[in-house]
Amino acid sequence: MTTFIDGPAKGQHLRLHFSPQYLRVTEGANGKWDALDDPNDTALPEERIHVYELHEHLGMCHINAGRGRGGFYPIASYREVALPSTNHLRLNPIWDEWVAARAHAL
Repeated sequence: MTTFIDGPAKGQHLRLHFSPQYLRVTEGANGKWDALDDPNDTALPEERIHVYELHEHLGMCHINAGRGRGGFYPIASYREVALPSTNHLRLNPIWDEWVAARAHAL
């Protein structure tokens, strides 16, 4: 399970398939939280995007949700990355460039 230490998603628990170094977390108008953890995920126009950085990856867990809905999920926690605006990170190619620039800076 993926948890969030701070920021708008603080206290949320998501069942994600991947735990990348940087993660876009979406907040829906209906209060529903999700994350764009798969490289092909895209945000819906009405979703707000928040950016988080991996804080700790403890391993993997297996959840048997029945009828093929289970699987292995990372156990990870994230901290918010404070950005003045995340609108430019909505598009996957721009997001990929941003992540690559951050990785290069490290």
